Amino acid sequence: MTFHAGVWPGLLIPLVLGGCPHSDVGSPCNHGAAFVPQSQTITFPALACDQLLCVYAEDTEPPQEGCESNEECGSAGGDDRFVCVEGHCELDQRHVMARSMCSQQCDADADCESGDPDSACSSGFACARIQGLGDHCCEKLCVCRDDLDVAAAAALERECSADAAMGCCDREPHPEACGS
Repeated sequence: MTFHAGVWPGLLIPLVLGGCPHSDVGSPCNHGAAFVPQSQTITFPALACDQLLCVYAEDTEPPQEGCESNEECGSAGGDDRFVCVEGHCELDQRHVMARSMCSQQCDADADCESGDPDSACSSGFACARIQGLGDHCCEKLCVCRDDLDVAAAAALERECSADAAMGCCDREPHPEACGS
């Protein structure tokens, strides 16, 4: 069997072009069929995501007053984040689904740049810590700047870097993300 030299470059081009890593940061994901988070949530494993991390980073409190309709939860003013459920306002699952995005661990903002070009995130991604409790406490993750509470993330950054985030850095085994 003989091979012609002209065939080899044609075979190598797909391998070279297909070998470049592509991040799915910003791609849509969900937290499970029956789960609607009521605050920031990191779901692992999220099978729709390359790094198995799905993040809902928005930290917004629903109106505390009772309600009889969605309009009373803010949707009349254009805020469609909340719906009226059994007399109280809750995050709307459609809003959570629209704002939940695949993420990955990171060290700097540059680690978050090669994400999904069709992402619902309009202002780009930051490498930030958003949770001080749970399995992913103090971990730096790619988070959409549209949803990031910069002041809260900066405060958590200081606590985690100082190895002082209560409920996280005082656990055993000691999380690697604490003190760094």
